[in-house]
Amino acid sequence: MTRTPRKPLWRWEPGPYLLLLLLLLATGTVKPERWPVLFDVLLVVTIAVAAGVIVLLVVQARSGPRNPDSFGVLRDLDGLRLLPVAPSDAPPTPVIGTQQHQSAIDSTRARAGGTPTAVLVPDATRWLGLRLRVAVHLVAVDRVYHVGFLPERAVARYNDGLRAPASRGEYVAVPARVNGEARPFRVELDLGSLAGVVDEAQAS
Repeated sequence: MTRTPRKPLWRWEPGPYLLLLLLLLATGTVKPERWPVLFDVLLVVTIAVAAGVIVLLVVQARSGPRNPDSFGVLRDLDGLRLLPVAPSDAPPTPVIGTQQHQSAIDSTRARAGGTPTAVLVPDATRWLGLRLRVAVHLVAVDRVYHVGFLPERAVARYNDGLRAPASRGEYVAVPARVNGEARPFRVELDLGSLAGVVDEAQAS
């Protein structure tokens, strides 16, 4: 059975805010006249966590939106370097989750036809999710569309290898194909040569 990697709780987007909420509830529940030491400890920890949340919000506001964002969704390709993967004769790999992205796939077909390029973003998650995935984006001329994720087996195989180049702003681009003349469309990727490109990028 393939084990999908998961995001640690300290990197989970709502984590600091939920921790602060729990601390506020706990501090408000403890009566200082009955448990003065416990109350003082909770109060100090709550103030420290609140200060950390404020610093986090300030840093995020000053740095502006990330690309890709914390969920692994690309806004555009500005400032990113693509590492192209050559076509192969390997069986195609289906993209999962395309049902929720039919409009994006339709827009890709209209702008790039049925054989666009797909950009892979490691360490992606669904909204508020903990399971790490590899997000798939289709490139159409000057736009990029999030259309789903790699299957779990492919995530387990490639996510770690894609992480090193992504940390340098380098993202692997693989051949893709959009199947179907009308909705629901399906997207398949050619990952046959991906291992070699990932290994080369990790070594550089």
